[in-house]
Amino acid sequence: MKITTVIPAYKSKYLMELLACLVHQSEPPSQVIFSDDTPDFAFAKVLYSEPVKSLIAHLNVTVVEGPRKGAHANWAHCVNAWGGRTELLHILCDDDIVYPLFYEQHRRAHMAGTFSSTVSRRWYANETGQLTRMALEVPEVMANHPMRWHALDAKTLFTSNVTRGANWLGEVSNVVMRAETALLVRERQQVGISFAGLEDLGSFVCGAMTNPVCFINEHLGYFRTSPTQNSAQTMGMPLKLAHLAYITLGIIGRNMGVISAEEAHKCVEAVTPAFLWHYRGEEDVRHFCEVLPQMVARVPGAESLFLQLWSEFSK
Repeated sequence: MKITTVIPAYKSKYLMELLACLVHQSEPPSQVIFSDDTPDFAFAKVLYSEPVKSLIAHLNVTVVEGPRKGAHANWAHCVNAWGGRTELLHILCDDDIVYPLFYEQHRRAHMAGTFSSTVSRRWYANETGQLTRMALEVPEVMANHPMRWHALDAKTLFTSNVTRGANWLGEVSNVVMRAETALLVRERQQVGISFAGLEDLGSFVCGAMTNPVCFINEHLGYFRTSPTQNSAQTMGMPLKLAHLAYITLGIIGRNMGVISAEEAHKCVEAVTPAFLWHYRGEEDVRHFCEVLPQMVARVPGAESLFLQLWSEFSK
């Protein structure tokens, strides 16, 4: 099985670290595609110049011009640039790092069964790449299990992530996807309901409705933290979308028969207090702040109103 790595590229200051982690893979991906979203083609200038061009020749690197329309547009552009040419796809964010056995372990896991995605554990690092004592926390039963690989179905993933308003799977950099899951990242919707804001988690759990996810109980990379990234901007649009997308994923899971109505309601109960705490005074989400308590109270028609608001807000 072959893996294509696509990189939605914007932050060029980490490029040399990124190339180093790819060059030192025990089993490199079959091709690497950069979608250069910088205004001055900063990635292309380096990648197509010597000595870098010769040093990375074995990685089969291609650079395509990015859409310059935001993060998700570049993710979608990466998926389109890949175009299904290999069985597996890895979206590697330009500030994250994967360790030398990353592709070998993920490919082996995919060859062991039919999985929608393979998900490995990861460390956190500071902006300079120095590892911290923190890692993405996973359920204790998973962390302490003696087996290295675990097959997880959609029910397990929805109830341990979505209904709690949590995400222990991570994001695209620590996941290798089959084609059908990669397309979910691009489309970011299921049964006509968007999960914009949680394109990563939404694709993983919805993909598991078709085939299970294989969890690899090894730390095979790190997530670089920075005060400028979206997850650190509490009042920004990406996090507003992410909060609300947990609720839409709960509705999707219920509508698809993966979780019960009561389990979907737990998601509303989990997300609403945090959403109101952060955003009660924000004009752009004022109507959500009004309708969410109604959903918690099970007021008839509240969910329909929420979905109408969401349809516009998530465009």
